[in-house]
Amino acid sequence: MRLWRRARPAVVWFGETLPEPALEQVHDALESCDLFLSIGTSALVEPAASFIHIARRHGAKTVEINRDATPISGIVDWSLRGKAGEILPELVQRAFGI
Repeated sequence: MRLWRRARPAVVWFGETLPEPALEQVHDALESCDLFLSIGTSALVEPAASFIHIARRHGAKTVEINRDATPISGIVDWSLRGKAGEILPELVQRAFGI
């Protein structure tokens, strides 16, 4: 008889906390990034909802890409309305010509 073991995917499910080492890495990146992109999120679920505020405090420019307005729409440097799958390729094309 063969026993199957279910493998846990490398994701954090809703309601779970992020591992502490991952949060430390995130905070290091937020404190040193030049540009922060918020893509397709409600900007309501913590701790991710705070990330844009931390990046802004450390001088990052901020961009929101979302179909709908969110609580951060009024504070970001650029708020782009639409589908990420359409907006991101255009941004890459304009920024890098590819």
